[in-house]
Amino acid sequence: METRFGSLGIFLVTFFIGGGLVDTAVHNSTSYFSFEFIACALLGLLLVLGSFLIFYALVLPAWTDKHYTLKNELTGLVKEDQTGKQDSDATEHLITDFRNSLREFFDRPGLPENSPLQNTATQLYWHILYLQKRRMEQLGVTMDFDAVRKRYGGVSVTKNKHFDGKYMITDAKERIEASRIYKRDHRTIHEKKDSELAHYTILNAKQATKENSIICPNCGNPTTRENLLDGCDYCGTKFTVEDLGNRVSSFGLRQDYQVAYDKYTDAREHYGTRAFLLGAVPIFIVCMIYGLFVMDDLDAGLFMRLTATFFTAAFCAALMGYIVKYGFWVTLFPVLQLKQSLTYRSKKKLDELKQRESKNEVLEKEIRAFDKRFSLENFFSNIQNKLAAIHYASTGSQAHAFATVELSPYLEYYNDVADMDVTEMSLLDFHSDEKSQHIHMKAIANLTRVTGNSCRETTETVELQLIKSAACKTQAVCGPSVLKCKNCGASISLLNGGKCEYCDSELNLWEHDWVIADYQVL
Repeated sequence: METRFGSLGIFLVTFFIGGGLVDTAVHNSTSYFSFEFIACALLGLLLVLGSFLIFYALVLPAWTDKHYTLKNELTGLVKEDQTGKQDSDATEHLITDFRNSLREFFDRPGLPENSPLQNTATQLYWHILYLQKRRMEQLGVTMDFDAVRKRYGGVSVTKNKHFDGKYMITDAKERIEASRIYKRDHRTIHEKKDSELAHYTILNAKQATKENSIICPNCGNPTTRENLLDGCDYCGTKFTVEDLGNRVSSFGLRQDYQVAYDKYTDAREHYGTRAFLLGAVPIFIVCMIYGLFVMDDLDAGLFMRLTATFFTAAFCAALMGYIVKYGFWVTLFPVLQLKQSLTYRSKKKLDELKQRESKNEVLEKEIRAFDKRFSLENFFSNIQNKLAAIHYASTGSQAHAFATVELSPYLEYYNDVADMDVTEMSLLDFHSDEKSQHIHMKAIANLTRVTGNSCRETTETVELQLIKSAACKTQAVCGPSVLKCKNCGASISLLNGGKCEYCDSELNLWEHDWVIADYQVL
């Protein structure tokens, strides 16, 4: 938009100066009908002709071919654009399908046994969403979920792909604007809007070099997809179709420094432009009216007097506009940020986010020195799923599937939680020995609790101690939903607490994944 208005400004300045020179020459022709008159008139005519060339070359295309874009930009000074961005590749298409399936899953009454969501989410993640839907049914509430892709100063979706030793992982970040409306008996009891960064972890079984062959995510044995559905010939691990396809294994809205900073600068420009116009427009109108009354005192042609009045008014308006704009940034803008703290963050909050992410990056490098396949985003998504399972669990086995610490006392404490967002996660410490790896971390979650006919938002800070076998160098344990019992060879389901139904042997989950060894609500 700045380029277009800049070209318009160049056109106006050139046109008025050229017209003013011609008008001055004509007005004073009786005084000097000579070389000076001819030079002044010719220079003015050249500038006027040049201004029309500028108009046709720069200004006119902006108002014709780009008219609707310009219209949207002007409208954006009053209201932010709500138009979603289109999918550009298969990953973005999967993300869009997942969000649509998620909306349909929560819109549909009851607990669906078969849902389109199972075509876009892994079996384990679908089970966590199923627990949430069941909790909402128990509380007697429903949720209308909707989200649209946005763009704050950068691309809408960023993707990072890597192989974690078992699966091909895509860590995707999507800038979205989401809304959740909670209802009881078709009456809205709470509404929640987020302009955050959506994090997705997408799993896909790695393709082997041999045609129609894929790598077993558990042991690395090349085999066919059909064999893995029946059980790997080498390790016996069973998979579902969802575990082997391109599926979303986690989804959440979390804070991100770059997005928060882009939104901060967008907010400054958005409201700064309004403040500038608020100060500039009245001054411009007053100066133009005053100039029309006093321009008869100027000894110049009509066009030159109008030009002088216009540029004087423009200068005074611009000066007052910048004074009001910067005054607004210093005084009212911080107050506005405080009022809309969930949308526009202060510089202090941005600095805190940046400091937290910098510390995470330092510890991530330390962990990668021990496990080169470690992914911080994938790890955070893993923890997010575990926290969701704990908050939505209704039995001890559901909560203990990911923990060695006793979590049963928290079941009653969380029984009114209908929804949750893990908004911030930070690493505090990492160390390892010959047998195990240890991570100390902190997570901040926003909980939506249902009390009677109302909802309330609470913030919870949890400190976690996590442990994993030193021999385990992979992250995607959420892929297979069934593992093989080492005692009797039967199948053990992670969805049922990781306990064998035949010999009561429990799966040593810490040999496969990070396990919660300590859980403290601060």
